Amino acid sequence: MKRENQHPIETIESLRALKRIIYIWAITAALLAVLVGWIPKALSGTTTSYERFIFPITTILLLVLLILLWRIARALIWVELSFFGITTLSLLGQLKAILETPKTPLMPNHLAAFADVLYWFPLVYVLAFLIFDNRRLLLTGSLIFFASSVALGLLYVIPEYVSRGETADMYLLLRFFLANIVYIFLLMVGLRLNEQYIRLRTLAETMTHLAHTDSLIRIANRRELDSTIESEIKRIERHAQPLSAILFDLDFFKQVNDNYGHEAGDTVLKEIAIVVQAHLRRSDLLGRWGGEEFLVITPQTDSIQARTLAERLRKAIFSHPLEDVGTITASFGVAEYHPPESAEAWLKRADDALYAAKQGGRNQVITE
Repeated sequence: MKRENQHPIETIESLRALKRIIYIWAITAALLAVLVGWIPKALSGTTTSYERFIFPITTILLLVLLILLWRIARALIWVELSFFGITTLSLLGQLKAILETPKTPLMPNHLAAFADVLYWFPLVYVLAFLIFDNRRLLLTGSLIFFASSVALGLLYVIPEYVSRGETADMYLLLRFFLANIVYIFLLMVGLRLNEQYIRLRTLAETMTHLAHTDSLIRIANRRELDSTIESEIKRIERHAQPLSAILFDLDFFKQVNDNYGHEAGDTVLKEIAIVVQAHLRRSDLLGRWGGEEFLVITPQTDSIQARTLAERLRKAIFSHPLEDVGTITASFGVAEYHPPESAEAWLKRADDALYAAKQGGRNQVITE
């Protein structure tokens, strides 16, 4: 149904476009964060040997990713994986640098340094949630990063404990890693709930679509037409805009079923629906009224405009050859809605016009 275009269900391409925008902003924010961390330290001369290496490299890589995202939409997957890799490696490198930095009286337990890196660790799990589209990949990516950070921590705290008997850093890292376990658990739960939500929403949308769609021709059924007629009448009563109906019927369709079989008749109905749909606006609604009868609801269209459209449809059907069946014609009845008449009275006038077209020789348009 053309009306579905007005309320499109998000497609994979639209989701990719949304992810692309998110990554552009995320990488821009990451780039600013790197610069904010780098510039003050560079000006004060307090950058470590690791930071003198990682800051410029990270800045260049983020700029490259930002340019790729901006210029090449298809580079999304490579940008995603690269951004994830850059983030994980830089954070692990930063953690390693913090652990290897000698203690000073000002920072005996590296509290400030640990607090700084702690802010950014959840970013890895969020990126994994955005990039990896199933639980197995999400869990694998998150656990690899987590295991690497745990290994770095153990390589540091165990020698410290053995040689000096210090436990402060051990408890600090333990709380840090427990927080990371909570992040991973919450993301897994979130992904599970998101999968359930998508499954239920898809099922609900499918059931709704089937309830309002003709099972054979895949256009609006009688229920959808009745609902649209009711809503359009309410709308024009508020805004005083014209509304017309085009009711058409395939001529001698019974002979198609008798001569070629019902399967051929079904094929004819499907092809005619495709032909007619191609000539309608997005605001128009084509539906199956019953049997070989079709109804077109045309908002913001008066009887003159509707008649012009009906003539165009009649010619399109007549000029469209059908396999095995050949040429088929249709008769049309057009009626404009006149408030405050009922929907039944309005469509009865369209039906009377269609009957007149049939009686007058078929393959013609009659306006009530």
